[in-house]
Amino acid sequence: MFHFTLKDWIKQSTIAALYVTLVLSFIPISFGEIQFRVAEILLIFIFFDKKMIVGITVGTFVANLFTPASPMLPYDLTLGVLATFLSLSSMILIKNKYVSLLAPSIFNGLLVGLSLYLALDTPLIVGIPSVFAGELVVTYIIGLPLYKVLNHNAGFRSLFEE
Repeated sequence: MFHFTLKDWIKQSTIAALYVTLVLSFIPISFGEIQFRVAEILLIFIFFDKKMIVGITVGTFVANLFTPASPMLPYDLTLGVLATFLSLSSMILIKNKYVSLLAPSIFNGLLVGLSLYLALDTPLIVGIPSVFAGELVVTYIIGLPLYKVLNHNAGFRSLFEE
């Protein structure tokens, strides 16, 4: 279990607010059958501070409250948030960054794809691969190089030090 200081709670609140802001700023592509959730780029922060699991998961829940497709709401608030939590947990447990960055694509592809099927009758053969692909672009194709750049920036890394 994590020990949270006031500084940690401020970081979690900030990351949650940033996640929500990014989802709402890009709302047309953040939800639906084909989604490209820009806010998911923040998942790479888990590599700098494992406590980010709290802020990002809370941010996902709050952002999902704004789902424009009302039948999706209960699924976004349960399966969508579960996908984020499982993704981040896996990223913490899997030490190889190249492998761990596949977790968000897998969990979101499966769980959000299932949500699209349950709420909107989107065929699984469409929903799962489209969510997987959108997530892969954000967290792997963009996220991995961004992580490498940020990891070499001492000033950025210092934001996560105790």
